[in-house]
Amino acid sequence: MHTTDDTQLELEEPFTVQVQSPVFTKQNTVCLRIRRFFTLDVLPNEKHYYPIFIFIISIIHIFIHLTTYINIEWKDQRFIYSLYDLWIYFIPCMRPIPYDIRMLTVNYTSSIQNVTCYYGDELKHICSSFLYPYQLWRMFTVNLIHSNWLHLLVNLSKQLLFGILLERKYGSFRIVIVYWLSNVGAILCAMLEDSRKGGIGASGAIYGLSLFFIIERLNAMKTNIDQRLFIMMQLILFVVFPMTIIISSAAILGITVGHAAHFGGGLVGFLFGIGMLGCPCPCPSPSNNNYCNFQMACRWIAYIFLFIYFVFTFTIFFLMDAPYVLQP
Repeated sequence: MHTTDDTQLELEEPFTVQVQSPVFTKQNTVCLRIRRFFTLDVLPNEKHYYPIFIFIISIIHIFIHLTTYINIEWKDQRFIYSLYDLWIYFIPCMRPIPYDIRMLTVNYTSSIQNVTCYYGDELKHICSSFLYPYQLWRMFTVNLIHSNWLHLLVNLSKQLLFGILLERKYGSFRIVIVYWLSNVGAILCAMLEDSRKGGIGASGAIYGLSLFFIIERLNAMKTNIDQRLFIMMQLILFVVFPMTIIISSAAILGITVGHAAHFGGGLVGFLFGIGMLGCPCPCPSPSNNNYCNFQMACRWIAYIFLFIYFVFTFTIFFLMDAPYVLQP
């Protein structure tokens, strides 16, 4: 049994807590560095979103291409050609043609012989009759089909890399806007180059994500001086190095590349990035009152140029007549 004095002495004894420092092994350090490299965080404990949209659109890309592959290789059906006819970007299926061109006689591709076939009828047969010649859904469905597994793999790797990093930081809503605006912008730019050519693939939208990623990293480099080397390494390994390999490989192998579509998609991503995040070029110090005015001017100018680009290209699109060409 304790006396009162003993109890008082026990209460007066100092209470200490020993905190053991975490032990960092070499394996944990490497994992942390790799994890840090695949993030856009500038401050600790930043809020992250789930990259739902990028995962869903990537799964759709894989599913559609796998479906076409199975139909060709296993069932010996030309399902992919029907899908291409409905989804490929092809201006003659999206815009009407002049009457004199529509009434030109051409060779009919069906089994019916000795029948006069007009160009308009044959083109309608190629495009399918549904909503012909105003099949505007092709501006979006062109994103969902790829020519082969290599095409899909290259696009999918870039889409997952840029898309996951950006969507985890900025959320699905903004990335959906950047993605599909860049896709439409790529189609419209390809139209300006040559309206007789068709095209497939998601590379226009991916170039929009990549330029948006570059603007985001340059803005982070401007505001985080101690992280500039790290951000520069991200840009070299994620953008410069892969793009150099892809462009060089395409040139060596003689693969046709839609440079105009890539430029259009990248331009939209670039302008949207500046409009959303600000101008990454050197500007007055953030402590200066002119800083906010400078950034606000940059953002408004970017959005105005983006608006002008879409107004200009859509005006040309809706005023133009489809060119004379049968096969996409």
